[in-house]
Amino acid sequence: MEIQAANNRVWVYQIDRLLSKEEEAQVKGDIDAFTAQWAAHGNALKASAQILWSCFIVLAVDENQEAASGCSIDSSARMLKDLGVRYNFDAFNRNTIAYLKDNQIVFTSLTNIQEAEGYKVFNLAVSNLKEYQEKFILDYADSAFAKLAIDSSFKFSL
Repeated sequence: MEIQAANNRVWVYQIDRLLSKEEEAQVKGDIDAFTAQWAAHGNALKASAQILWSCFIVLAVDENQEAASGCSIDSSARMLKDLGVRYNFDAFNRNTIAYLKDNQIVFTSLTNIQEAEGYKVFNLAVSNLKEYQEKFILDYADSAFAKLAIDSSFKFSL
């Protein structure tokens, strides 16, 4: 990732399936075209993107140059929704969870998250590069998912 300052903004989106290598290259090209023209209030954002494990789209903005605004963040969400329609994926489905088992991505539903116990999970709530580098991949026991599995009375309201 080209953006290196620890305080820079990061957004991680998990799509609900693995992209093929061909799809991954096409999606990356589309995202790169978007980030090249991404702007906030008419000012260009210094942004970069990457796709990890064929199912995570990571966007980063160097906010030392120009901060992302609500409108610019909304435009990135629209871009991801449009890509989802074109490539048949959903980057906003929070009921599908990915975890790393034997160095392979496995998907499960939020209601079955205990399947990930003992494996690495992904923290989509990271918001800056430092958090992304230190807390994107967590042991299940250290994640919010473990707390969710313990407290069965907790209900998500989306």
